[in-house]
Amino acid sequence: MNDVVKNTAKDLSRALPWLIITIICIVGLYFYAPNQVGLLAWTLTKVSMGAFLGYWIDRSIFYYARPKDVDMDKDVFIHSCYRRSIIIAAAVIACGLGL
Repeated sequence: MNDVVKNTAKDLSRALPWLIITIICIVGLYFYAPNQVGLLAWTLTKVSMGAFLGYWIDRSIFYYARPKDVDMDKDVFIHSCYRRSIIIAAAVIACGLGL
């Protein structure tokens, strides 16, 4: 259990600079154009939903070829990572533009 907590804290610390920059930008937007904060929240919700759906679409369609479960063949691993990133990117773009 201790390793799980340690790994979770390590994963969260990798994204901390981006979170701080995002918060600073949102606060700046609030002071510059407060009426746009709701639109930003809606847009971020759509993009986040697209990323979530893209990940789970990949997991459900290609349940037998997840990047962490493939053989240690480098080409197969790279192709499964590319496949997942393309599916997630397509879902993010579709949700960002379509909703």
